[in-house]
Amino acid sequence: MSMNDTYDVVVGGSGMAGSTTATILANDGLDVLLLEAGTHPRFTIGEALLPQSSMWMWIVGEYFDIPEVGYLSDVNAVIDEVTHSCGIKHSVGFTYHERNQPFSGEYGHQLIPPSLPFYSEGHFVREHVDHYLVRTAIDYGVTYLDETAITDVEITDDEVTVDTDRGTATADFFVDATGSHSVLAETLGYHEHAPELETDSRAIFTHVEGLEPFDDLLADEDRPHQSNRLHDGTLHHVFDGGWLWIIPFDNFERSEATNASVGLVLDRSTYPLDESVSAEEEFYRIISAFPDVERHLEPVEAVRPWVRTGRLQRALRRSSGERHYMTNNTYGFVDPLYSNGLIDTFESIFLSSSLLLEAFEDGDFSAERFTRIDELHRKQLLDADFTIASAYKATGDFEVWNAWTQMWLAQILFHDLYIQRHCFKYVASGRPDEFDPLREETAPGDRAPFVPEKAAMYHTIGDALDTYTAGEVPPEQAARVILDELQCAEWLPKHVYPWGDERARHVDFSNPELVGALLEWGKTDSPTHIREGLFDFDVPEMA
Repeated sequence: MSMNDTYDVVVGGSGMAGSTTATILANDGLDVLLLEAGTHPRFTIGEALLPQSSMWMWIVGEYFDIPEVGYLSDVNAVIDEVTHSCGIKHSVGFTYHERNQPFSGEYGHQLIPPSLPFYSEGHFVREHVDHYLVRTAIDYGVTYLDETAITDVEITDDEVTVDTDRGTATADFFVDATGSHSVLAETLGYHEHAPELETDSRAIFTHVEGLEPFDDLLADEDRPHQSNRLHDGTLHHVFDGGWLWIIPFDNFERSEATNASVGLVLDRSTYPLDESVSAEEEFYRIISAFPDVERHLEPVEAVRPWVRTGRLQRALRRSSGERHYMTNNTYGFVDPLYSNGLIDTFESIFLSSSLLLEAFEDGDFSAERFTRIDELHRKQLLDADFTIASAYKATGDFEVWNAWTQMWLAQILFHDLYIQRHCFKYVASGRPDEFDPLREETAPGDRAPFVPEKAAMYHTIGDALDTYTAGEVPPEQAARVILDELQCAEWLPKHVYPWGDERARHVDFSNPELVGALLEWGKTDSPTHIREGLFDFDVPEMA
C-alpha cells in the first residue's frame, strides 16, 4: 500500500493494541493509517491469558461489533479462525522451590478457572495472533504500511503531522502504540517526572522444543490431583528473588504447535546481570540451584535466539494530550508475573477507543477529553507495581509466599466475577450498554463492592511484607498477618475455599458443585453489599 497525504487517524505500532484500535476506528467509518517500523510475523511475548483477558477480548468484540476480536477469547475459535498453533490455559500453577532441594507437593498451588461458553483462556503464539490482527485491520479498510519508521510527530491546534522514512501524513489524531521507543513521548518530555516503580526485575527468555509436562516428573503424592494437569496451563516455578514461566503451545489436542515459551524473571538486586556469560549460560546457571526446575528443562532445545533484558520497568509521566494518546504498553510496563498485560491492553482499548469515537462525533480533540486514559493507565501501572513488588518480597520464604498466594487468589477470583457479572447481564439483555458502567470507573473493577475491604487488607499486608523484608519480623509472623486478614474477611466464602488456612493450596472452579456453592452463598448468605453489588445477575442458561 502507499501513503496518502491526510487521514482521520494515524496509529503508530501494529501490536495487539495498535491493530485492534485501528480496526475499531475503521469499522466506525474513519480513514486510518497504521504504521509499523518492522514486519509481521514477528516474535513477541505476552502469550498467556487469564479469565479477564479472555473476557475483555470478548467484550471488545461484542461492544464494537468486531467478531474477529471476539474469536481471541476462545481457544477453539482461535484454532478455527486465527492459527492452528494455540495452547490452552486451563490451569494457573505455582511451584515453590528452595535452593538445592527437590520440589515438594506441599509447596505447590493450582487454580483451575471455571468453564464458561463465551470464553476459554489460551496460550497465544503471538507472532500468529498479531499478524492476524493486522490482516483483520486491512480487511476493515485500514491502510497498513510496514517497514515504515516514524521519525517525528508534530501536534498543533489544527492537526497532527507524522513524518516517516517513507513520507509524511497529516491527521486529526495520533494513537501511539509504538511501545518503549515512542518518538512522541520523547518529543513531549513525557519521560520526565514519571512514576517511580518499586519492582526492579529483568528477564531471560526464548522458545523451546522438547518440553515434557512437569506433572510427569512428580511423584504421585506431589501432584495437585485436580481435574487438569499443571501442564494444562501456565506454570510458574518460583524461588527466592525470581520466577520462571512455562507456557506450552502444544498442550491442546487441536494445536499443531510443538514448542513452548520459557522465561526467567529475576529481581535485579538478588540476581545482578552477569555479562561475562551468555544469556543461555546465565539462564542454566541460575536454574541449576533448583534440582527439579533443572530436571524439567534439561531435555529442551531453544528454537530461537535467547533474549536477555535490562530492567523491565518503565513509565511515562502521562499518556494523553491534545490530539493524541498512548496505549497502555507505550505508557509503561512492570513485569509479566500474573499475566496482567493483555487485561490492561483490552481495558485500555475499550475506554480509549470509545472516547476517541465520541471526540470525532463532537469534533473536539482537546486534552481534557482524554484525561481518563491517563487515570486508567496510571491506576493499572501502580496496581501492578504494588502486587508484583509484594510478590517478590513474599518469595523469600514459603510460609509468606503461601499466604500471599491465597491473597492473590482471593482478589483475582472476585475481580473476575465482577467483570463476569457484566457479561452475564449483557447475555441476558443483548444490550452493549450493559458494559458502559465499566467506562465510568477509574479502572474496571474499582467500584466492585469488595474493593474497600481489599484496599484495607492490602495496606495491612503491605506493611507486614515491608517489616518482614526489613528483617524486623520473622517470616511466620508476616504470614500470620496475611492469613488472619483473609480469615477475618467476610467477603470471602470459607466453605468454597478455606482462605486463611495455611494448609489450603488448590481450588478447582471447573467443578460445577463448587461454582454452585459460590453462587448460592453470593445470592443468599453473602454480606448485603456483596450480594447486591456482585451477585445481582441471572446465570444464563448457556452457562
